[in-house]
Amino acid sequence: MSAHKSFLLAILLLLIGLSQSACMSAPNYLDAHNPRYAGSYSAGSAGYNGALRVVTWNIKFSKNIDAAIAAFRTSPDLQNADALLLQEMNEEGVDAIARALKLNYVYYPASIHPQNGKDFGEAILSPWPLRDDAKVILPHYSPRNGQIRLAAEAWIQTPGASVPVYSVHTETAMMARKERLDQVRALLANVPSDARYVVIGGDFNTLCGNDRRQLLQLMTEAGFRWLTADADATVTKGAAGLTMDYIFARGLREMKTGVVASDASDHLPLWVKTTPIP
Repeated sequence: MSAHKSFLLAILLLLIGLSQSACMSAPNYLDAHNPRYAGSYSAGSAGYNGALRVVTWNIKFSKNIDAAIAAFRTSPDLQNADALLLQEMNEEGVDAIARALKLNYVYYPASIHPQNGKDFGEAILSPWPLRDDAKVILPHYSPRNGQIRLAAEAWIQTPGASVPVYSVHTETAMMARKERLDQVRALLANVPSDARYVVIGGDFNTLCGNDRRQLLQLMTEAGFRWLTADADATVTKGAAGLTMDYIFARGLREMKTGVVASDASDHLPLWVKTTPIP
């Protein structure tokens, strides 16, 4: 895919974003702990072979949950995830996916989105127990609608290790790059320094090469590996595509990675199978 086509797609997405939610204000959830939603639907019989499988997906406004569930059920690459990280979710959508796939979950909304009047936030789902979950409020307000962004955090208790996992959605390119990188720094500041394995995944809204280079530099300096570097673009329109979604990890390396075709969202689900770094 040419850089020219990717640039044109980036400009198109930016213009669409500017036209949406203009002059609207987003009611934010500024409490450090609430609202919080959780559910436990796992039967506790998931298989484990030491290879952690992670999936991240921005399911736009939780609009096409049935189509997303169908993708999870039919695509081998999306099945049996140890960590499923979701963005742009409301509680009904998260609960429906967790029930359908028999997973445990924790969900934190950041705000009520002015475009649809529903909760808008991040979730972590897993067949394994979740503990010590938290809401990480990221700095700066959207210049478009005053919305905040956040990351959901939870420790996933796999049979092999307890792994802190983060599902994050940073602001769009309508916010200055420096402020968006501040949001990544704030997330990294919450990562426990003594955790052997850490997973961070989500939508980082990188629209151009400089966005990506500075994000990767920041993550590399913090000791994280870009596990999904070999995957295809996660946002496509026609022949153009952009990578906005990433999975990073510390203490793990990738074995296989990719995206799965789906019309359930404007983003494609991104997956990686990992193995511990000796």
